[in-house]
Amino acid sequence: CMKALVFQGKKMLFRREVVLALGSSLTGPIWAQEKKDKKWDVIVVGSGVAGLSAACAALQNGAHNVLILEKGPIVGGHSILSTGYVAGIDRKRQEKQGIVDSPELMLQNMLEIGGNKNDVSLAKIVCYQSESTINWLEELGIKWDDRIFQTVAGLHPRSHITGLVRAGHDYVMTLLQYALKHGAKLNLRTRVLDLIEMDGKVIGVNIQNPSGSVSKLFSRTVILATGGFTANVSLRMKYDSRLGPEFPTTANPFGKNFDGATGDGLIMAQKIGAATKDVEYLQLIPFWGGRLLDYVGGDIYVNIIGKRFVNEAASWKEVSDAILLQPQREIWAITDAQSQKGASLGIKLINKVIKKANSIEEMASEMKVSPQTLRQTIDFYNQNAKKGKDPIFGKNIFTQTIDRPPYYFGKEKLGVHFCCGGIKFNQLAEVVKTDGDIIPGLYVCGEASGGPHGHDRLGGVALMSAFVFGKIAGIQASKFRNL
Repeated sequence: CMKALVFQGKKMLFRREVVLALGSSLTGPIWAQEKKDKKWDVIVVGSGVAGLSAACAALQNGAHNVLILEKGPIVGGHSILSTGYVAGIDRKRQEKQGIVDSPELMLQNMLEIGGNKNDVSLAKIVCYQSESTINWLEELGIKWDDRIFQTVAGLHPRSHITGLVRAGHDYVMTLLQYALKHGAKLNLRTRVLDLIEMDGKVIGVNIQNPSGSVSKLFSRTVILATGGFTANVSLRMKYDSRLGPEFPTTANPFGKNFDGATGDGLIMAQKIGAATKDVEYLQLIPFWGGRLLDYVGGDIYVNIIGKRFVNEAASWKEVSDAILLQPQREIWAITDAQSQKGASLGIKLINKVIKKANSIEEMASEMKVSPQTLRQTIDFYNQNAKKGKDPIFGKNIFTQTIDRPPYYFGKEKLGVHFCCGGIKFNQLAEVVKTDGDIIPGLYVCGEASGGPHGHDRLGGVALMSAFVFGKIAGIQASKFRNL
């Protein structure tokens, strides 16, 4: 179908850009070019922003031989598909917009969204290191937009982005280029099957080569940055029985493309005694339908009879729980000509996921709802948007009214988006065993880990947490010696 073709075309573009970034490094398997007794300083499993941050930090802190393994055909995992909002304190930019913020407020927001189920020590690290991480990423080459946004479920304006079109791609390619320039090696289509242990320490990995053969790679340390398990239906149903195959992932909404989020890191770490944390908390969001915005205040959600039913600025858990209660679990997302739309607009218009209308009555006709009901809903919303207060659902963030045609609208359903939990780890990104000890030589970061988020994640913090603990994992791994 056209949706799949367009989406596949984007992936082919990513592949071409990756090849250009790598030059000749994809000409053959890396280990075939190395001596058989090669011992890596650090092996990073996964090439999303967590893994790439770890590789960059390891190289900056004395690691010389860093190998990045990616089971997919392209780098980036879910990160490269991300809309890319990164929550973090940034006084130099926030103050220009009159925004008052602090690590304490960010932590308060994380705990509120997380239902106070967060590991506070880990959440605190994310918040208190967010500003230095924003600056570190800038030093690596990431160019932030000077505007600060309040992303959906973000609770406060502190989110950064490089641009509204392909921010996740920007992060992946910038970090990848830095890592390769400073000596890291990358191998695609290489699946890590298991961790190798000796005397209770992790000393390498068993891999499946692109040819299908199996090899061993030895390393002083291994960093698991394998992402979550949203694409593993049986595993996610083990932890949340509601999430059957009828729910697609937001990374592969039409089931036509590669989605590597199958919980590989979680599975292999558990085999050697790793504990888990918060694995039962998986996040659902509306993503590949009518929703065009990732910031708060420029759109509304209505049910199939044309009435609002939720505060659009609430946490994703609150929004998704409300959608699950709607008839057919479907909603309409509506915005207008004034809003700043993301990269998906063109694709969604081509595929008729999004429609345009020049009046509320024309939109109501397309939606098959009462024009009087929809008019009342939008007029009442606009009256309160001008006052800055929603008396029904408590929304208090408005960037605009919704009254300038053409209107953009489309149906939305929920997709499985993010694993709030995973492998248990500590403040040094070390993997923690079920008995409370650590597994020497093994680190974890990004969506493969569990602890900072609680039962839901603050908007923009998934990427920030990946950057923060990716950096910590890289630093710690570069210092560890077990061979």
